This record gives sequence, structure tokens and C-alpha cells, in this order.
Amino acid sequence: MALAGKVAAVYVSDVTAAPVTFTDQATTADTTYTRYQVTNAAYRYWDPTSPVTVKKNGSVITTGFKLEYAGGYVVFDTPLTATDTVTVSGKALTMVQCGGFFNWSVDLKADTKEVTTFNSNGWKEFIQTIDGWSGKAEAYWGDDRFFKSLGQLVVVKLYIDSGASQRCLEGFAIITSEGIEAKVDDVVQDKIDFEGVGQLYVRL
Repeated sequence: MALAGKVAAVYVSDVTAAPVTFTDQATTADTTYTRYQVTNAAYRYWDPTSPVTVKKNGSVITTGFKLEYAGGYVVFDTPLTATDTVTVSGKALTMVQCGGFFNWSVDLKADTKEVTTFNSNGWKEFIQTIDGWSGKAEAYWGDDRFFKSLGQLVVVKLYIDSGASQRCLEGFAIITSEGIEAKVDDVVQDKIDFEGVGQLYVRL
């Protein structure tokens, strides 16, 4: 099904705001009881420089799960039960919608290395090494927020549908460049480029 670009949006973590401490925040499980997201939306983007403490039924646990700092998820290796409770403590970043954006794009990439040998029957062979992603976004320029963010690690949240479905792509990235263009017969425009750090999550 086709999607209308007019419902897209761009959110970026506010580098001028100090991380907010949260303690023993409740989480909500999915239907498989393996993915638990912090319930309070204000605490869903965790500071990657600060530890996150996970408790299961009131006791601290340190193994059997992984954390998705962008989105605020605890993902367990094996399902829990409907009666189990999971809480989290840590520090959260503040997300703000960036007004004026009218275009964004993301490129996913998989690096490969050639491993052709004498036994390759005359055909090149490759293996995948590491994955990565990068992107860019364009806006009508109006402030210096991205100038302040250059070279810093931020959360980038790119909505495919900012309506009820909340479908988006999100992950940590570094703002690598900002370009401002002014034309006498047009509005001033701003373009930023960012390089992904870690995994890009697709939330559908």
C-alpha cells in the first residue's frame, strides 16, 4: 500500500537539554512477552552514556536480555510470563519535533569483502562484513539547532506516518554536516547529513 509523504515528520534529541533521570519505570509487554517497552513515552530514548538497570519482579537482572536504547525496549532471549513485571531505571534524552522539514531520506548499506579464490570457478565471491546506515533531511531554515548539534551523538526519529500508527525509523546518529542555502527568490533552506551509529530500528 502506498503511503503519503505529507504525514512524515522528523524528531531529533535535544542536545541542549540535560538527560532526565527515571527510576523503576513500568514497561509494557508485547504479545510474545519478549519485548518490553517503557510505558511512559517521556523516557523512551535512553542516554547511551548512562547505565540502564533492569528489574524483573523487583529484583535486578543483568543477563538474558538486550537493550534498545532508541525506543526504550528490553528484549528478552526467552519469553516471560503474563504475571512477570519489568521495570527500568536510567537517564532519558528529550525528543523534539523539528519544524520546517519537508524531505528526508535514509540509505541502508552492507559492506562486503571480496574472498575470491582459485576455487571460485572464475566468479567473484564476497562475504558481508558490517552493516550501516546514513541519511539526510531538508528543512526551511529558521534557527541554529543543528549548528549546535554538529559532531554530536543524537537520536534521529524519522516518521513514515506520524498519525495514529506512529510508524517510523529510529536510531542514534552523528550530525556530520549542515548546509544553508539562500536564494533571492526563494525561502532560506537547510540541509543536514547524518551518519548512523549502531542499529537503525524499523517500527511498523
